[in-house]
Amino acid sequence: METDLPVSDVMSRRLITADVSETADRLGSIMSEAKVGCIIITKGARPVGIVTERDIVVKIVSKNLLPSTVVAEDIMSRPLITITPDKSVELASREMSRRRIRRLPVVQGNKLIGLVSDSDLMMVSSELSEILRDLIRQNNPQGEFSEESEEVMETRNPTTFIQGICEVCQKFQESLEYIDGKYVCSSCREDLPFYQ
Repeated sequence: METDLPVSDVMSRRLITADVSETADRLGSIMSEAKVGCIIITKGARPVGIVTERDIVVKIVSKNLLPSTVVAEDIMSRPLITITPDKSVELASREMSRRRIRRLPVVQGNKLIGLVSDSDLMMVSSELSEILRDLIRQNNPQGEFSEESEEVMETRNPTTFIQGICEVCQKFQESLEYIDGKYVCSSCREDLPFYQ
């Protein structure tokens, strides 16, 4: 992953927000309609927390609470952990890993301007690996990987990652491997043609 790439280059500018007084059933409907896994919670115009699908399951469903009686302020994660748009992708990755979170709101001053997720970071890593592969091919007169090229790929592109989004099943996994140009989990790896 390019370490000095700023967060502003990879963040999503599509933001879904809701007020602290919004009920959990409405939050669930908003997430479902927008096809997102989280909502940034605001008080006035200021971002103050985040509600994820997991929050709804753990804090409402598992406790058998009625979603229409629970408000965002009661279930949101706070304080809101944020990052500024000029910080590096590497710093965002480290912060997310250290705090064990999958999403990091991007703020400038007190204004919410974007959201960077673990899948955004995995996408950048995947794209940079493809660029490196293309550069090696372009610089190889035979148009094939040499043993030296393979060694470069191995040092620049580790095969095992701690966690991320599997590019086959699209689910968050604790462990991924880079196989045949994709980051895949162990379940999906076994379904790949050359593993059968």
